[in-house]
Order: sequence, then structure tokens, then C-alpha cells
Amino acid sequence: MKASCPSCGAEVPFKSRFAFMAVCNYCKSTIVRHDQDLEILGKMSAMPPDMSPIQIGTTGILGKDNFEIVGRQRIGYENGSWNEWYMLFQSGKDGWLADAQGFIMISFEERDFKDFPPVKELIPGAAITVGKTIFTVDDVKQVTCKGSEGELPFKCLIGRKSTSIDFHSEGRKFCNIDYASDEKHIFVGKYIDIEELKLENQRQIEGW
Repeated sequence: MKASCPSCGAEVPFKSRFAFMAVCNYCKSTIVRHDQDLEILGKMSAMPPDMSPIQIGTTGILGKDNFEIVGRQRIGYENGSWNEWYMLFQSGKDGWLADAQGFIMISFEERDFKDFPPVKELIPGAAITVGKTIFTVDDVKQVTCKGSEGELPFKCLIGRKSTSIDFHSEGRKFCNIDYASDEKHIFVGKYIDIEELKLENQRQIEGW
């Protein structure tokens, strides 16, 4: 879908069929899509600086499926922050690349998952089953969205607060549940080495 920003008229592409919101690349308006209609929710501040070589427009391949980075949210917690990059695959599916403290995690939202346990039960060492895999809680963090850009599949506004719970399983498998006040999401994937992705169009960082 191609649309025009209601604020400045610039093209807002909405490449992903799952995309719910986008940040206009020109005037930084936050735009929410309702079928064919667009709504402005305000302006997005400049993203906090970081040293990630990944950027919107970075491309790569996972297995045999090519992908492009089309969005990002910056997530902060009391001890730091990390990037969540929104991926759109050539096959039509979407996913996330988490770029956190030197680790790379690829995950996909389990949109049909319904058995979310109460957040108070998910303490380190607790376990849940997703599909046929048992995941164990590693840590629980209170997090805040520090900014977003590009297109994203749900409302990622500055100041959005949630409880983020990370899990692990054997074989470098990874799971995350995000509990916000009005919604919850679960993502399942794995840790990978960044070289596996064969990234192109990375950001040039001075001194590297």
C-alpha cells in the first residue's frame, strides 16, 4: 500500500501488510493505518544515537528468504537500551531482529497464541510451553519505548511502557513476551551469528 502523509504529503509506503503504524521519513509524523485511512498521532522525536551498523534499508537473507529492514523501535530499561528492527521478508512474512549488547536474535510473532500466563507467575526459572518447546524465564524487565522509525506492526509510541520477559530453550532458541497495559505479544526465534545474515547496505560508522 502506498499513501501520502496527512501532514506533509510525502509518500508513506507501508510495505508490510502487517504494518499498523509508520513514522514519516520527512516530517516525523506518527501515522496509524485504519484500512485505507490514515490518522496522525503526533510527532516522533529524533532517535537516540547508537552504534548499530543496521539501518532501515539494510537487507539480508535468512535461510533462503531475503529480507529488508523497514522499521525500528528503540527500547530502554534501567541498565541500558537496545534496538528491535522490523523485518519484511520476500516471502511476505514479517519478523524482528533484536540487536542487544552484542547478541542478535531473530524472532517471529506467534499471533495465534492465547495461553498467556499471568505476568506475576513469570519469575526467573519459571517455564512455559509454546508449541512443542519448553522455554525457561531468564529475566523480567520494565521497559519503555525511546523512539521508533519506519513502519511497525503495532503502536510503538515514545513512552509506551511494558513488561518484557525473556526465555531460553535448548538449541539457542529464544522467546519473549511483551505485556503492555492494553495488549500482549509473544515472539519465538533463536540467537544467531550476524554473519549468517549476509547483511548489505549497512550504516557506515566513523572509526570502524
